[in-house]
Amino acid sequence: MNIKLNLKKFLSLKGTALALALTLSTTALTGCSKKAECNITNPHAHLYTSEQGYIRYIDKEYLSYEGFTRNEESISIEGEEELYRLLDKKDLLKISDNLDLILESQEKNKDYMEYRYRYIFMQPIPHTRKIGKVTTTYFTYIPMTRHSWTSNPNHSRLTGEQRLCHYVYIGYKIEKNEKGKYVLIPSDYVDDIREIMDEYPYITTKYYKIVNLSGEEVDYEDGKEEDLTDEEKKRIEDYNNQSKQNEEPYRLVKKYNNHNSNMLTS
Repeated sequence: MNIKLNLKKFLSLKGTALALALTLSTTALTGCSKKAECNITNPHAHLYTSEQGYIRYIDKEYLSYEGFTRNEESISIEGEEELYRLLDKKDLLKISDNLDLILESQEKNKDYMEYRYRYIFMQPIPHTRKIGKVTTTYFTYIPMTRHSWTSNPNHSRLTGEQRLCHYVYIGYKIEKNEKGKYVLIPSDYVDDIREIMDEYPYITTKYYKIVNLSGEEVDYEDGKEEDLTDEEKKRIEDYNNQSKQNEEPYRLVKKYNNHNSNMLTS
């Protein structure tokens, strides 16, 4: 009996390994971008363009690379290979090459107001119960008040608190350290990228953040209500519906016994 079980387990594991190997092989084939033909022998970088119109010079020969598409235009990078490896590794774009798009983005990034609101979240409380050799785990759910922020001034359950949200921008420069290695140095955040672009000529694809009046990056406290899972939203809906029907405490219980699970409401 044990031999049969072990053989069955072996065949199962062997099948899993084979499926994994096939998956990895398929991923390797589909995940690798096709290379383009290039007759340039000296160190060079090709012009790559994103769908949004941002451009980069990258020392690669792939037709597409990390969201950018290769063009035939190229520049010599002889003696600067290490610099361009760093530009590639840090996903850096030259501000002067992309200034029109950056300024267009800045023009759209206007200040805006956000309003604090409250919502219900069903906090799970785990419990275990052991009867003989069988252990049962179940959860009760307690309604908790959570908070977040919205740009909708007519959102339900507003608290009356509000904040101004403001965009700020960051650039980078590259210098050699005492060991002769290139290092990346960030600027302070500024209101306009043109304030720093002469000294800090590079940006990453995410070159701004949103801050409040104190200069702190905005967060959403307990997370936005719309980010709850469908299961969490269903529990809240059930809680609200039952609360309307009677004043009795509401409890959701989720039981796990062996390999079976079900949801009970009481």
